[in-house]
Amino acid sequence: MPKNGEPSALMLLLPLLLRLIPATETDTGKLPSPQGVFIESTNMRHLLKWRPLQVPCHPVSYSVQYQGYFELFIKNGSWEDAPYCRNVDGAACDLTVGFGSDSDYNVRVRAECGAASQTGPGSGTPFNRRETNLTAPKMKATVSGDSIHVVFADLTEMVDVTLKHWREDLEKEASIQHIMVERNPFHLGGLEEGATYCLSAQTVVHDRRSASTEPQCFSIAVSPESARGWLKPTVACVAVVIVAGVGLAAFWSVTRCYPTLLNTCWPQEPLPDVLLRREANTRLRVLPEEEIHELCQPVLVLLPDPV
Repeated sequence: MPKNGEPSALMLLLPLLLRLIPATETDTGKLPSPQGVFIESTNMRHLLKWRPLQVPCHPVSYSVQYQGYFELFIKNGSWEDAPYCRNVDGAACDLTVGFGSDSDYNVRVRAECGAASQTGPGSGTPFNRRETNLTAPKMKATVSGDSIHVVFADLTEMVDVTLKHWREDLEKEASIQHIMVERNPFHLGGLEEGATYCLSAQTVVHDRRSASTEPQCFSIAVSPESARGWLKPTVACVAVVIVAGVGLAAFWSVTRCYPTLLNTCWPQEPLPDVLLRREANTRLRVLPEEEIHELCQPVLVLLPDPV
């Protein structure tokens, strides 16, 4: 027990304990409203940001409300709580789902800490999602066999992409594919083996287009099956050429060497000189058919006398 007039240990520790307990503001007037509210919109993805409060009270949570044409004129100026933006700890919130139409939207942020709360003045200038900043899509392409697989990152239902593809030497004959979120990733098949193809894409929202991506070119390799398919016709053509060459060589050999070989094996006697010599004015007489007849000479055959 402490003696009379001496402070107890609890009394000495009480100020220290009070310092360890975080202060909580209960007066709404002492909690400032969030400032620096602005919307960062890129490719129809709308991100609301603000400056976090610098107050001794913690934890501070934030909730976002928006007011569009429907809330302003149909629901008599009411404010709608933004989905996924209630009691968030950070200083940012995704309003892509909340901004579901092309009307103008006002946005405000409410800060809460314990029983204290304060609603900010809002973003000031109404926001329309048609004003979103369009940038070239993030595209990744890979080659598989005779196909190219194309994947677009951050593609939403409200954003489309036009994909332009062409063979490297035929850019004037380029084809354009309209890619929606349902067709992502996109499969570009039936490409010519051994050729090089190039791709380029644009982000499209309504009648607005972003800049095009830098062309990306890919070479389609020749498959082993195709290489073996070319081997058989090539071998057949070479075989035909060889056979034709052998045949021509054999024919040339026969025409050139056969007479010499025949004369060696079966020599011919030369004609007599009398048949070879002929007077210059000698003419051959051709007898008519009636003068040509067989010369016959009667012969008497004597038989020996019998003994």
